[in-house]
Amino acid sequence: MFRHFRSLLVAGGLLIVALSWLTVVPSKAKDETDPVQKTETKVKPGIKKLAIKAFMHKKLASSQEILEGLAMEDFDLIEKGAKQLKVMSLAAEFMVVDDPLYPHHADQFRRTVAKIEKAAEEQRLDGATLGFVEMTMSCVECHKFVRTIMIAK
Repeated sequence: MFRHFRSLLVAGGLLIVALSWLTVVPSKAKDETDPVQKTETKVKPGIKKLAIKAFMHKKLASSQEILEGLAMEDFDLIEKGAKQLKVMSLAAEFMVVDDPLYPHHADQFRRTVAKIEKAAEEQRLDGATLGFVEMTMSCVECHKFVRTIMIAK
């Protein structure tokens, strides 16, 4: 049982690290293909883009709190991170694209965060861990979707 739990934590941690790396490190291929865009981005990234980036970092910090709580079996920390994510998911900044399918992704995220919060309240470590893995998968799927929408535009 512990081996299974440890595997889930490691997988979740790796996904969080991968997500944080993707939001911080720009793609090298993109830099090579569009040097004009690279210069424009450095000079004037745009207020909306900066706001979204700051918002995503806040979400990442809250999800890291959940992961820390899972690793330390600190249900208060798990619940705190989940509540922060729940509040953030209701903010206007959460809606990064205007697409009819995007609310589906947002709702999926909210459902998984609610699972984590409920499991933390009930002090069910396995339930919170599973919710965290589901939430991470939800994030990855949504980010893929948003990148596809941005490329199409």
